[in-house]
Amino acid sequence: MERLVQALTASMDPVSLVGRVAEQACAFVQAADGAAVTLLRGSDNAYVTVSAHGALAATIGFVVPPENSFQGRAARERRPKLVHDALTDMRLSARVRAMNKQWVTRSWAVIPLMHNGDAIGSLLLAATAVGAFTETDVDALLAISEFVSALVGAQLQLSALLTQVMTDGDNRGQRALTAQFVASVMLPEAVEIEGLQHRLDALLAQPNALRAVFQPIVRLEHGTTAAYEGLMRFPAESDLAPAQWFSAARRLGRGIDLEYAALCTILTAARRIPSDCPVTVNLSPSAALEPVIQDVLAAQDRALIVEITEHELFPADPVPGLKRVRDAGVSVAVDDVGAGYANLTQLLRLRPEIIKIDGELISGIDDEPIARAMVTALKSLASELHATTVAEAVETSSQLQTLIGLGIEYGQGFLLGPPSDVVDLPLRDRYEPWRRATQPTEI
Repeated sequence: MERLVQALTASMDPVSLVGRVAEQACAFVQAADGAAVTLLRGSDNAYVTVSAHGALAATIGFVVPPENSFQGRAARERRPKLVHDALTDMRLSARVRAMNKQWVTRSWAVIPLMHNGDAIGSLLLAATAVGAFTETDVDALLAISEFVSALVGAQLQLSALLTQVMTDGDNRGQRALTAQFVASVMLPEAVEIEGLQHRLDALLAQPNALRAVFQPIVRLEHGTTAAYEGLMRFPAESDLAPAQWFSAARRLGRGIDLEYAALCTILTAARRIPSDCPVTVNLSPSAALEPVIQDVLAAQDRALIVEITEHELFPADPVPGLKRVRDAGVSVAVDDVGAGYANLTQLLRLRPEIIKIDGELISGIDDEPIARAMVTALKSLASELHATTVAEAVETSSQLQTLIGLGIEYGQGFLLGPPSDVVDLPLRDRYEPWRRATQPTEI
């Protein structure tokens, strides 16, 4: 019963509900360079940033107290507050002024979010220019804030109601019947979520159930192995593919926990691979920036490449967050380029040492002129970034010859070698060190 209550309320989390509000608010007001939504935390009434976009993307999780903050002042006065220069305005605390310098933000507009007469949070807009916001902008924000307040407030009310009707009373059978009805009417997948939670908990409690396999990354022209990508294999009795496991974990808020377990499994198995032969590990952008995971990466005494996967948007400026692991000699690759979120702007921000070209482009490379043109363009971009290109999902000799003709240096796929246990890898006879690609890039 508790699991089902948690699944229902978590699935209606206000954080996910307002996930796009900051992005759209920033687009709505032309003067804004960033936007954020904060919600009041029940334990101490502090304002916590739960959704952020643009110049404020790095502020998620930032906390300010209800007293002596612009959010608190706007709520108490029940009207918007403007900051024309956040670096010199002494109404802001020294900490907040310093953070504005770090965020490169100068102007702020703070709109209180109210529900049934009570403050529930705030809508924030920021700009890099001094005095960017006008009363016209404030009027537009007030219209937005009414909608956001109603949206979040209704969600909070419904979440509380669900918890009440499903936990009150002494009749356990009656509560179970209520839970079943609510789930069938409002959230048919709730029972599925509960089951996934149980399975994920069991998996993370037994990390030995995870197994690592390694697929060679091959220098196409010479046919020599340059590196190995570490991949996860889950228990044989599982009916979920690896991608489904990671998707389910992210959906349940346990994505980083599973990525950490997978990383440790791969690195432990990789001890049997020569330390100068690079091993690549897949991490989402948020996991790659997680301090505990960076501790593990920085502690390795082997050649290592982090592949940033395409399951979520990159942060606005990922380079500072990755400096620690790059300084430790870890190279950065971007996975599945040409699909998902890996647009050209993000590649320019990240400055990866390695660009992995999405398999969908490779599948038509030998008979699709457009696919060849896109791969050629990515090769040119990689050259400008001093990055190495790797073609994914190479499965036919025709694809291989086309890629060699286009100047793609490395490839990966079943034609070049399937994922295998470490004991089955050709660790010496075809190994050629991948030196250029694994040299840290000067940023």
